[in-house]
Amino acid sequence: MKKQATRDAYGQALLELGALYDNIVVLDADLSKSTKTVEFARAYPERFINAGIAEQNMMGMAAGLASCGKVVFASSFAIFA
Repeated sequence: MKKQATRDAYGQALLELGALYDNIVVLDADLSKSTKTVEFARAYPERFINAGIAEQNMMGMAAGLASCGKVVFASSFAIFA
């Protein structure tokens, strides 16, 4: 197993999970390059939502999607969440 940055591994894991499960949705707070969700967005644009700089709103969106059966990954920096 190669050593890599946590956020690189996170982005790669999302990409791999997205290929396996079509109920995965990724939300991002205008940080997709930093959180490494950009590749998921390119591969599955219909399952990626950029909430902009509205982290509180993004969490509400995540809760709503989860209540409808989606598996949601909401990505941001902890300081903003």
